[in-house]
Amino acid sequence: MPDWAFSINDTLFKFVTRGPAREHLQVFAPLGLIVGVFLAQWSSRLIARESNGTRRLKLPARLAIIVATAVLYPALVIAVIHGRCQWLTEGGSIDWAQWRMPFFFALIGLLIVATAIDFDQYLIPDEITITGMVFGVVWATLFAHMHLIPLWIDWNELHPITGPYIPEWIRNHPHWHGLLWSLAGLAIGAGVTWLARVVSRVVLGVEALGFGDVTLMGMIGSFLGWQPVLLVFLLAPICGLVIVLALKLIQARRAVPYGPYLSVAAVLVLFTWRWLWIPTRELFGHWPTLIALGSLMTLTLAALLGLVRLYRSIPVTRRAERAPPSTITAMTGAEPSISTNERHASPAEVAHEERSSDPPVADNEFPMDGRSDGTPHGADYESESSTD
Repeated sequence: MPDWAFSINDTLFKFVTRGPAREHLQVFAPLGLIVGVFLAQWSSRLIARESNGTRRLKLPARLAIIVATAVLYPALVIAVIHGRCQWLTEGGSIDWAQWRMPFFFALIGLLIVATAIDFDQYLIPDEITITGMVFGVVWATLFAHMHLIPLWIDWNELHPITGPYIPEWIRNHPHWHGLLWSLAGLAIGAGVTWLARVVSRVVLGVEALGFGDVTLMGMIGSFLGWQPVLLVFLLAPICGLVIVLALKLIQARRAVPYGPYLSVAAVLVLFTWRWLWIPTRELFGHWPTLIALGSLMTLTLAALLGLVRLYRSIPVTRRAERAPPSTITAMTGAEPSISTNERHASPAEVAHEERSSDPPVADNEFPMDGRSDGTPHGADYESESSTD
């Protein structure tokens, strides 16, 4: 590597790891604004494409994307460098923070776009998740030290001098480790979500999670690794309850896709990794315990789904004539997020279908769920013919 490249790397390292919080805010907040503008345009284009040109992001939604990026970028740097939320002796070296921050910035940007589209279209385009998977694996392989925690570490074998057991090949072959670490996170993230989908199909006859949720978790795993992505999967329902309650208070929204829950949980793990890892680290180094916990989680999920099925089988006097809600809707008010490979009807088609099946109302009456023209209250998006 030429001297000028070493000089640039050294300058970036000193600024990111030793710069004051004020300077970090002055640099990374404007960076977040610039990236947020691009993300808002990308989200608007994808929504227009998925809705066949009938919908696009309204100005408040675009501003929300820009503000979220401008806030999260400097907040992550301050949390990592000054709050030490990822500083672990056995974790990825903070000496590589100047390259780890762009790595996590990319993840946050992809999650923001996926959330914006999922809220409107109830799908997550493969353009986001597949691109994110490739980027995560390639970046982790090239720069090697992106991991929050190594691929394998066993705190049950604690040496008084060297600390917990880490296989020697991880230290000797960092780039191979980066590749395998990212691929393992991708496989575990997608695998546990796929397992939940299969279990729900067997128990309920319907899929509680869409394939878009599977690919989204695979993408998250390629950036975080297999241990953090398992915690993302466990924290997502808790994040979902909070989001559903907030949205019901603000918009009275009946259902929310599950993808945003996963995205919020992933960002939460980024900001709290140190405090999540320390109490649980001994579990992740013992294979029999991991297998037992995985089996227990699967049985618990099956039991919960069985209770949902039993609840839905109870006869009632009057029931709305519509398709039965999915498991996620029944438990958290969320809908599964499909991918672009799955056949779906657009929200506009669904709304038209629901309006056409409603009973006629008198001329001086209004439908309970919207204005007289059928437009729902609290809509975040407008038609293509509207102006921003």
